[in-house]
Amino acid sequence: METFSAGLPTLTAPRLVVVVLLVTAARLMAETASTPATVSIDVRSSVDQRWAGIHKGGAIKHGKLYGIAAITETPSEEKLVKPVNQARLIRQLRAELSLRGYVEISAGQKPDVILTVHYGRGFLRNPYTEGMMLADDGGPAPVATIIMPDQIFRQKDGDFELKLQSAQAEKLFLRITAWKFPSQPREKPAQLWQTTMLVDDPRHLDLNQVTGEMLAAGADYFDRQIDREEVQINRETKETRVIVNPLKVLETDVKVK
Repeated sequence: METFSAGLPTLTAPRLVVVVLLVTAARLMAETASTPATVSIDVRSSVDQRWAGIHKGGAIKHGKLYGIAAITETPSEEKLVKPVNQARLIRQLRAELSLRGYVEISAGQKPDVILTVHYGRGFLRNPYTEGMMLADDGGPAPVATIIMPDQIFRQKDGDFELKLQSAQAEKLFLRITAWKFPSQPREKPAQLWQTTMLVDDPRHLDLNQVTGEMLAAGADYFDRQIDREEVQINRETKETRVIVNPLKVLETDVKVK
């Protein structure tokens, strides 16, 4: 029971459990700290080489006048943490293209290249298993047989197994593909180049938070052939982290007169 006198409570209970929150009035709300974080981005890029029989014809020469034909989320069983802001993603892509000399078409112009954008989460082809043949013999894991001589030398790299296992995991990805603009009405589409950017932790990471960093890392490899499986680029990003100070609960006896 409590009685009040002059607006102040007088405690009359025989025992009182006092809960003491060890925070000041300024810390009653969660503290928000904007701290730099590093995101690790894997980049894979290839330029399509035309083949005439067994002879390589080389890449198709083209200019840098471009148009964006489509931006599409690749379907998957697991959903993204949040829907991607496609308008923002396109603005980021245009900015990176502009920095590298690409010019977007105006009304009435014909582009040199047509770009398509795909993004999502999933298990992508593992570039570290090229040169291997996987055979499922009913055991706990598929058996890998090396069928290409260069695979033997690749596996001698100290961190090869770690990279192989990492590439086997589910990823968030962003893929930019460039196509030749058809010069004839029935001309078949011809891919010019393709660059894919990947990050880990699709179960928790919001793709919107890292598309800018992914494009900045990958755009340097647009229309470039990477002669190894992938390159890893670490970029700083800014995350807003909510930090709540720990609360301590004290129980004490209060003597009541």
